[in-house]
Order: sequence, then C-alpha cells, then structure tokens
Amino acid sequence: MRPRPVALAALFVLAGCSGFAASDRTEAVTPAPVPDADPGATGVPGLTNDSVNPAILAQTHRNALDDHSYTLTVDWDAGGREWETWLGVEGERRYRYLSTQTTGAYSDRLFVEGDVRYSRHRRPLGIQYRRNRSVPASERFGHHTGRLVETYLPTGPVAVRQLAGGYLVVADRAPATFDRVRNYTVRVTVASSGWVRTFSVRYFDPYQDVSVRYRFEYSAIGETTVERPAWVERRWPDDFRRETATPATSDDG
Repeated sequence: MRPRPVALAALFVLAGCSGFAASDRTEAVTPAPVPDADPGATGVPGLTNDSVNPAILAQTHRNALDDHSYTLTVDWDAGGREWETWLGVEGERRYRYLSTQTTGAYSDRLFVEGDVRYSRHRRPLGIQYRRNRSVPASERFGHHTGRLVETYLPTGPVAVRQLAGGYLVVADRAPATFDRVRNYTVRVTVASSGWVRTFSVRYFDPYQDVSVRYRFEYSAIGETTVERPAWVERRWPDDFRRETATPATSDDG
C-alpha cells in the first residue's frame, strides 16, 4: 500500500495531542531491525559520499538523541493547514510541548514534571485540561523524527556535501513508495554523530491535490532547560503548594 504523505507529515503534530482524541494512551515504538551499519567514507552509519540508507540513518539519529537535552521546532503545512510545534526536552521526565494551528482555532500544550503529565487543549468548542501519568520524552517523541527521515529520504544516490561538523544531503526525487508525487525535494543536515539536525521536504501530492511542506530543526543540544508554565500552577495549585516558591513562566508555553 502506498504511504499517505500528508498523514505522515502530520505525525509529529499528532504525537503531542491527547486532549480530544479518542484515546489518551501512548504506545512505545520499537524500531524495526536494520542491516549492519557500514559508516562508509563519511563515518556516519547509513551515509556515504553519494548514497544514503534511510533505515540505518534513522536508527543512528534515534540513538544520538539518547541522554541529551534539546529543543525541537517543527513547521508543517499541507494545503493551507499549517501547524507550528515547539518541544523542549530537559530530561526524560521534564519537558514541554506546544503545537498551534496558525489560525489559532486549535492548540495543544503539554508539560511533564516527574511522574505527572499536565495538558491543555484548545478547540473551537472550548478548552480541556488533563492530568495523567507521564511517559519518558524518548518514548513519546523520540522515534517520530527518525521515522520521518526513514520515510522521506530516498534509497540510493543522493548529493552529499561536507559541512563543518557534518554533512548536507539533498535529493530531488521521491522514494519509490510515493507513487506520482511531484516537485519533490528533500534537504537534510546530519551531524558527524549521526544526529539529523535539520530536515526539510516539499512536494505536491496529486492524490489529495495539496502542496506539502514539512521542516524540523534541533537546537540548544545539551543546553535546554524548561520551566513550569503558569497555566499548570493555576489549574493544579495543590500539586505545588508545599514547594518553595518557584517562578512560573507566562501562558505562552
């Protein structure tokens, strides 16, 4: 079956949604086995001077995410349905997520501290709050960007150029599984550790008659910290009443 590119592009946006969804359950993702990684001339498993193995590169990227703090920004647009997403991960049990539709009608906010997950979801009919047991950041978000790398990078020859501390990978043809997709281009920067720092793909999907644009970027690697947002303390004051006063951030997060 041909993958649904628009649905796959929305994968990360949906990863943070739990408010008005049919289920609030999060499943752990077990990566599929990949062939033995041969670093090739670049030293990055899955990437050589003129080709890429998306499955191996995606697993290398997932492995590089472990035990690091980071900030991730995501932009997704499919036929005018545009979302902007921000994720700050200080640790496995301390992170914040904010995803907003550019029209302002929908937004999802998530804050995890220890064993508790606080969420706030805005929809046209109102706002819903939830307090649930948390899951580690790597379990909830860690595999999504790797899956996008594996899905959107074509197997076989690509243009690879060395940069300071990594490589730029460019391809102008879609993977064979994306039947009839047009005007396809994907650009990826990969650190020498195998961490995919930036990812950008654009194409036209004639099946759904939409142009799709998707981009993500990692920053502040090893330097990200997150603070508790004010809406959490206002909604659940009893959770923090016994604490030493800790300044809370504004409602923007």
